[in-house]
Parts: sequence; C-alpha cells; structure tokens
Amino acid sequence: MPDTNNPIARRTLIIFYVLDTSGSMKDFGKIGTLNETMRETIEVLKDVSKSNADAEIKIAVLKFDSGAQWIKKPTYLEDMYWDDLKAGGLTDIGEALRELNSKLSREQFMTGKAGLYKPVIIFMTDGFPTDDWESALKTITSENKWFNAATKIGFALGDDSDADVVAKIVGNSEAVVQTDDLEMFKRLIRFASVSASILNGTSRMANQDISGGDIVKSALEEQGADNSYIPNEQISYDDSEPEVEMTGDSEWDTSGW
Repeated sequence: MPDTNNPIARRTLIIFYVLDTSGSMKDFGKIGTLNETMRETIEVLKDVSKSNADAEIKIAVLKFDSGAQWIKKPTYLEDMYWDDLKAGGLTDIGEALRELNSKLSREQFMTGKAGLYKPVIIFMTDGFPTDDWESALKTITSENKWFNAATKIGFALGDDSDADVVAKIVGNSEAVVQTDDLEMFKRLIRFASVSASILNGTSRMANQDISGGDIVKSALEEQGADNSYIPNEQISYDDSEPEVEMTGDSEWDTSGW
C-alpha cells in the first residue's frame, strides 16, 4: 500500500521480473539461488522505496516454464513477500513475452494515481527457447511503447543459456550478463535492481534515457565481475527510442499510452 505518512504523492515505478523456472533450473541449486536472490533484493528495495521522495516502487513477477504465469501482480513493496518458486517444465520464452505484452498497458498493470515512471524489466533465463519467441518479440517491440521505453536488463545464467536471445529481448548486447557463478549472479541482480530503481525513479533523471547497458557496466565494475557473454557479431541491435507522442502532464508521465 502507499506510504500514508508521506503527504506528497509520489509517482509509481514498476519493476518487472521475468524469470525462468524451467526444469533445468533444478540443476546446481539455481532455483534456490534465484529464490534467495529475490528475497534479499525485495528487502533492499523496501529501503530504497522508503527513502525515495519521488517514486513509490511496485514489483511484478512473471515466471515462465511450460507457459507463463504472474506470481506477483504489481505490488507495493510494503506489502511484498516472497513465495519460493519451484522448477519444472519447458522454456516458453515466447509465451512469457506474450503475457508481458498483454499487461504492459494502461488498462492492465500500468496504473498510478500520481503518474508513472518508465518501467524496469529484468529478464532471466538459464536455457534456450522451446516455443516461437521470435514472433512474440516482434509483436511486443512493434506494438508496445511501454516495453520499448523500459530500461531492460538481461541475465543469462550458466554457459548453456542462450545469451544472444536474451540480448535480442532486451535490445542491447551491453545490457546482458552471462555467468555461471551463482553468488555473483545474486550480487549482480540485486545491484542492477537497486541502480535501475534509483535512476528510473528520480524526477531529475526522468527526461534522460536510462541505459540497461550502463547499469550492467556499473554492476560489473562494482562487483569486480567478468562477463562471460561475447555478442554474436551477426546480431544487430536497435537501441533507438520509439517515436511516440507524450500526452501526459510531463515528458515521462506517458498517460496516453
């Protein structure tokens, strides 16, 4: 619920976590690490939200395996708790993108009484797509302005994950981390979550394009981590902002979307 002790209405920032819970996440303790990571990240973000005079943070969690399911619809951090995820099934990335597309709208999840900041999307997988993800990606990138404007960060967990697919989803090869170090994964996703929430949820930064690549670079430097991902040179990336007409009361409050 909103902070009733704060007399100034704050805009809403929603962080979307799109998380792979397929059967391969059972291996090497990856699902346990993911659960621990999310519990710790939520606790840190609670403090960030309380101290942020501009933004009130919500979290939404979409898991995907054989299909996709919302584990948490956008929830204020004050009301947030974490139910451990279990691993099993396929890796239906296309279904996850279709479900995300259906909720990134004013009629669904993108609501806020005092306005909205551009969302943050953190996408994680440890494998390869098992469904038609390319048509789903084409649809969401061609139709959904919220998705295109979002700060997107990708995590490819393990050497067997398809980091090139993750790069295409987040739209920027520099915004992808690939690692098989579970402890490093925990620290990086927590750092990236906090950095993105602070940068995106600050009025003085709102007119600036917050790059997922810059956040990943800062996270790697801060943690002294190496990135295993080497982009495929044949993949091209479109990092340009969509040409849209802003109809809200400020440039970053996209009320008309």
